[in-house]
Amino acid sequence: MKHILLTILILILVALLTLPHATYAQDKTTEIDLEALGTKLKAAIASGEMTEEAASAEYEKAAGKIKGAKTGKSKEDRNWKTPVINGLPCSPNIPEGVDPTEGVSFDTDHMVCIKVTMDPHDFESLSKETRFDGAGNSFEEIWSECSQPWPSTYNWYRADIEIDGVSLLDIGIRKKGFVGSQYSPVPALKIKTDKYVKNQLLGDTERITLNNNGGVIPRMVACLAYEVFAAAGYPAPRCNMASVMVNGQPKGPYVHVEAIKKRFLRRTFGDNTGSLYEGTHTDFVEAWLPRWECKTSDTDTSYAPLLGVAQALQKPDDELVDVLSSVLNIDRYITFWALEVLVNHLDGYSSDRNNFYVYFDPTDADRAVFIPWGADKTFIADSSFDGYLTADLPRRLSRIPAIATRMENELERLLDTVWDEAALLRSIDRYSVQVKSAEQDDDYDTEVEVLRAWVRNRPDHIREMLRVKLPAGGEKSLPCTNESVSGTRF
Repeated sequence: MKHILLTILILILVALLTLPHATYAQDKTTEIDLEALGTKLKAAIASGEMTEEAASAEYEKAAGKIKGAKTGKSKEDRNWKTPVINGLPCSPNIPEGVDPTEGVSFDTDHMVCIKVTMDPHDFESLSKETRFDGAGNSFEEIWSECSQPWPSTYNWYRADIEIDGVSLLDIGIRKKGFVGSQYSPVPALKIKTDKYVKNQLLGDTERITLNNNGGVIPRMVACLAYEVFAAAGYPAPRCNMASVMVNGQPKGPYVHVEAIKKRFLRRTFGDNTGSLYEGTHTDFVEAWLPRWECKTSDTDTSYAPLLGVAQALQKPDDELVDVLSSVLNIDRYITFWALEVLVNHLDGYSSDRNNFYVYFDPTDADRAVFIPWGADKTFIADSSFDGYLTADLPRRLSRIPAIATRMENELERLLDTVWDEAALLRSIDRYSVQVKSAEQDDDYDTEVEVLRAWVRNRPDHIREMLRVKLPAGGEKSLPCTNESVSGTRF
């Protein structure tokens, strides 16, 4: 039941009220009432009937009666807020060794300054766009219809940009994201330099992805998560911070993250000709394949590679590993699974069937490899292993004792050899200086200290999880809504 609540809260960005910081002794009637309210608010945001702020206020009013009476507001709660505009102007500040004419930098010591100039009416329209306009694509209906693809109705607009003092004219810009960016005053953005001018690049940069942090106040947690993945030698996007202005108005700090496209595939795998799919609230279930999104021109639009994994997952436990290993690099998946647990990716594949890519690597017999994404719900809260058995792969693999042991061993190895508390604290210090240069928040230092404490305490929590051991997942797959009639997520 807690799993449903967490999914709803992530989708509507009512993160201030997330359940990891709530009292778990709520009676069942109240939980059902809150779930019903959350579902209605989620649909209202998606259809445009309510803004995130209005929905957050209504949910907070209801949930606060429970939280306030039993636990009060914890310090960590303040890490989750609806994005607001407290931006500060930016100007190029180029460190030695960075040449902005060669492309948009991913140097973590550098905060990219991005200035967008476009028709103000166009930006207002962009900000208010939703993927669920109610014209036959109501969120409330599509959410539970697992075989129905997600609509993609964002429009491209023309704009001029200046990045670290280098200007480009007539580029393409659009909104990005799922429900989390709906009607946001600081929408997540995608920029394509050659959308309207053929072969126009900024150095070697064609695509620029700017995430609005999902309302997570420390702002930098996605970069920290990808830093941990990269330290483990796992394929992950590069990431640094950016300060964004639109028509002279500061929009505050964004996460500048590498687009998962052919250039990324060539950099990380050495071959970009395999099939690449993005997963958003879906899984390896044959009926749900239309919900996956093909991401490159080389991707098999018949979904045959995904179907191979789905069919393997239909095998009994004693046959699963042999069959699955021909279509999935199980060793790499175990590492991915353990990394999601290590950084506590509450909105990723293992925990929520969300925010992930799968690449069928031509250099590895076209076997599937996961790529992390949407890591703005990491480095916060503490979950148990049960929270990472939602998706079908971890659910099934956890039921095989030898694989469960391998996963525990891998998590322990990553904790001992990859988790670097000192390096992470240095990164937090570096990013916090950058964020404070782009946003005014009087409580920011307090919020960052909560993040530092989480990093210091994480090893002890992981060791406790390992002491308890990885439980076996459920016998049956959950529906795509992740609703369960038995047990709790944590």
